[in-house]
Amino acid sequence: MIQQAVILAAGRGTRLGALTQDRPKSMLPVLGKPIVAHVLDHMAAAGVRRFVIVVGPDDGGMAGYFARAALPALDIRFAVQAHATGTVDALTLAAPHLDGPFLLSAVDNLTFPQHVARLIARHAADPDAIATLSLLPATPDEIRRSAGVVVEGDWITAIEEKPAQPRGTWAAIMLYAFSHDFLGYLPDVPVSGRGEREIVSGIQAALAGGRRVSYVTTGHRLHLTREADLLAINLALLHGDGAAAIHSDLPPTVQLIPPVRIDPNVSVGDGARLGPDVYLESGAVVGARATVAGSLVLAGGVVPPDDMCRGMIVDRRARINVPTPEVER
Repeated sequence: MIQQAVILAAGRGTRLGALTQDRPKSMLPVLGKPIVAHVLDHMAAAGVRRFVIVVGPDDGGMAGYFARAALPALDIRFAVQAHATGTVDALTLAAPHLDGPFLLSAVDNLTFPQHVARLIARHAADPDAIATLSLLPATPDEIRRSAGVVVEGDWITAIEEKPAQPRGTWAAIMLYAFSHDFLGYLPDVPVSGRGEREIVSGIQAALAGGRRVSYVTTGHRLHLTREADLLAINLALLHGDGAAAIHSDLPPTVQLIPPVRIDPNVSVGDGARLGPDVYLESGAVVGARATVAGSLVLAGGVVPPDDMCRGMIVDRRARINVPTPEVER
């Protein structure tokens, strides 16, 4: 069974605008933890115990975060990708730490522990498979922004990164299981037209060489690409229990409407109204009598007294208007 994983976390996340001015995408907060910790937690819940996290030159404090988290049952190591030259080069940096089958996940891709467990089980059940992919039903436009596959029965017969003309109705999302010998295909992966060496090209090379690739499907995942996604992910997980999780002292006059999460070291003024659908990160400030709903207030973000904050992400640099996503209740 798979007990090791690689998490690709070197990307800065430029499409997230001001949110990644001070920290990389991997360290953006999701209900009290950076998103990379949620990716790791979901794999750990499925039995993975050894992790290699590929980071950029500035890890945004990730190594310190995991040192403070004190996870003695887990072995967490880091590899540094100095230049953004693609997922193949990132995996190559992690390869010296791998000695058996492994999972590979992007840091901006959240499924659920049950899906991770099914992926591991399917790969273990198919000893001839060099890879097992996670597939999501997708529109042609969505596939053009992802990786398209051709499925025949229980097997994938072709895969293409960002195909101009999708040949199926499934997109492969960056959560894969690999046999260790997949690493042998990496040195021969060419640079793509996008200027990167891509994992998908390695999978296609394995298929062309007669290797088998299996799959599992999921109907849902959370993907952090743009500013609105950060709000959507937080609200989706916030609605998991629908409760109010309060870790700061609040004046008795503060009105709370769950679901709400407030991290430690948050300042909230008298008479403020918080909720529903609110997450306040450590270091956030909400002034007296302010109303916050359907919003995130991040570290250094300030909602002034008597202000109204709805459908926003507030950090120390900006107030970003974001349509409040529909959340399944």
